[in-house]
Parts: sequence; structure tokens; C-alpha cells
Amino acid sequence: MAPPRLVLLPGMDGTGELFAPLLKALPPSLQVEVIRYPGHEAMGYQELQKLVEARMDSAPFVLLGESFSGPLAISIAATQPVGLRGLILSCTFAKNPHPALSFLSPLVDNCASRKIPPHALTRIVSPFLLGGFPSSAHKTMLEQALRQLSAQAMNRRMQEVLKVDFLDRLKLLRVPVMYLQAKQDRVVPGSAARALRQVLPSMEVVQLVGPHCLLQASPFPAAVAIEAFCNKLSSSPKPVGEGAVP
Repeated sequence: MAPPRLVLLPGMDGTGELFAPLLKALPPSLQVEVIRYPGHEAMGYQELQKLVEARMDSAPFVLLGESFSGPLAISIAATQPVGLRGLILSCTFAKNPHPALSFLSPLVDNCASRKIPPHALTRIVSPFLLGGFPSSAHKTMLEQALRQLSAQAMNRRMQEVLKVDFLDRLKLLRVPVMYLQAKQDRVVPGSAARALRQVLPSMEVVQLVGPHCLLQASPFPAAVAIEAFCNKLSSSPKPVGEGAVP
């Protein structure tokens, strides 16, 4: 039996273009669909969930939420879609991973009001997202993706992260869950995965060498873990018991 198709929900940029390294690393036998978010519309998790759900059907699929899209993937999985067979969370969270930084909300608004283009921040954010010595190719890829994102859209997404708390929705999951954790993540701390596992003890955690942008910087190890997870699901019926299974 073929593995279920893999549906990818992108990080903060929302373009889906940063999945390019992962798409090259995944096997041709795995059907992949990349969801893209509007770059100039200030949409929060609720609006984005409606956008994603409009693309869903009853065919079997595995949902992957990267970084910003982790809470969105959790929220969608909590509705128990008919075709959902598994959930993959990559370097993400269910609740603001840095609650002490919530005071930055006015600063985020200020940046948006000044219409500072997100791509202008590439030099500042790339070491955190891509590691201490990001390649020029990775930095260019990040900048090009952020060029498609308006300041207003970025502001709304950052505000959503600062206030999100979907931990309780984990209790509604009925499919296996795998968490990809980057060992050198300087954006999302290890406490984010631990918080998820406290609610969902059966969640599988796979630690890989790499920075926050794990799927971009370490695509082949990530692809191996993703393929193994999807193949395992292809030979198992959809779970009906409470919580995810190992």
C-alpha cells in the first residue's frame, strides 16, 4: 500500500518555497502537497485554518506543520479530519515558546506601522534560523521568500505566535504524532517539545542535528525520518483510540 500523501504547512514566510531542499530529499514515491498562504493578507490561525481545510478531502494524508504552522497543524488535527493518518511537527510549539517576550507585541506593531519589509531583517534573523554559519544559498532563499511577505502579514503572524495556546487541543488528537527537534534550535527551546509531550506522552520525538530551519539545513536526515513515519502509517489502519500511538 502506498504511503498517504504528505501535506506541508510552511513556516512564518508562508510561501512554501523554503520546502525546496526537503522536496529534493524526499523519495519520488511519496506524494507531496505544499500549502501556501497569501503573502499580503493579515490572516491569523483561524483564517488560515479555513484556507487549509478548504483544500482537504477524504483521501489519506499526513499533515506536517513547520515552526509557525505547528499550532495550525495541531488545531486542524484536533478536528479529526476523515483522511488524516498522522501528524508531524517540526521545530514548533503549541503555546508561545517564549512567554516572557510577550511584551514585544507593541514593538512588532511598530515595525508593521513603519512598513519595514520582512526581507530587510534577513541579516539579523538568518543566524538564528539557519545556524551560526548559514550558506549564501540558504540566505538568498530565505530573503526571496520573505520578499513575498508584507509587513502587515508578518505582524499578524508574529502576534498570533505571542498569544497562541493550543495545548488543550492535543487531547483531541487520534493519530500518531512525530516531533522533529533540531538540536541547535536557537528559536524554539526544548521546553516546547516537553510541553507537548506532557499532554501527549506517546508523541515520538526525533532529534536531528541542525538549526531551527531544520528542513532546509538538514533536509536528508529529516526526509529519512518523515519517510519512515509515513511508510509506517501505510501499513496501519487509522487509530480510533485516545491520543497518538507510538
